Amino acid sequence: MNNTMYSQNVYFPDVFKGCKNDCVYCKPSFQRQAKRQKQKCLKCYTFEPHAHLERLKHSAPKTIGDQFVFFPKGGDLSFCDAISLLEMINYARDNPQTTFLIQTKNPDWMANYRFPDNVILDITLETDRHIFQTLSDYHAYDQISKAMLPIQRATIFSDIPHSRKGVTVEPILQHSPKLVDLILDIKPEFVYVGYDTKGCKLPEPTLKETLNFINELSNRKIEVRIKTLRKAWYESTESGSKSK
Repeated sequence: MNNTMYSQNVYFPDVFKGCKNDCVYCKPSFQRQAKRQKQKCLKCYTFEPHAHLERLKHSAPKTIGDQFVFFPKGGDLSFCDAISLLEMINYARDNPQTTFLIQTKNPDWMANYRFPDNVILDITLETDRHIFQTLSDYHAYDQISKAMLPIQRATIFSDIPHSRKGVTVEPILQHSPKLVDLILDIKPEFVYVGYDTKGCKLPEPTLKETLNFINELSNRKIEVRIKTLRKAWYESTESGSKSK
């Protein structure tokens, strides 16, 4: 199965762009896309965190059922200034006909704001490990991303007092069975699960392990939304059996 998009996402122009987490899998995706903006906005081109609040003049589209507006899809609001954040949250509050999804790798900042019920808060939670035993060149999480460790963000996110939450396990990395319990503690409405789509050769689990993970979540009454599923990059090689 190959679905790189959030199929429930309804288009809306990014009102914030950029990030400093420097994730290796972001460089060939969001950062490469940003390079197209050189003639329009130099900060977008360099992926420097900044707001485009003028885009809030656009009407928010009405969403139906599971649909939402990714708010934003090309940046992490943990790097956004407080004034711009408040304007974005107020915009969401003023458009109750629209469901907005805010995703971050550092949920610490969320504790400082109150979000309306039409906002879903989401964290990326690729793993519960920070050290990997793998054929990949990446053996520690800090080689993959400068963001706070996933297990730390999960703990913080669990305590955020908001009723609507989601979790994105993408790109899925090797993990322990405890990842399911971390997700259950968050009480998400849904969990997205998917593999890296950019050929980064990350320390990812086998397809069988991922399917077991999905089944365990489903058995615990968690809605799982599937993105890209495939064999791990090393499973097609003769040496793949050496992965631990």
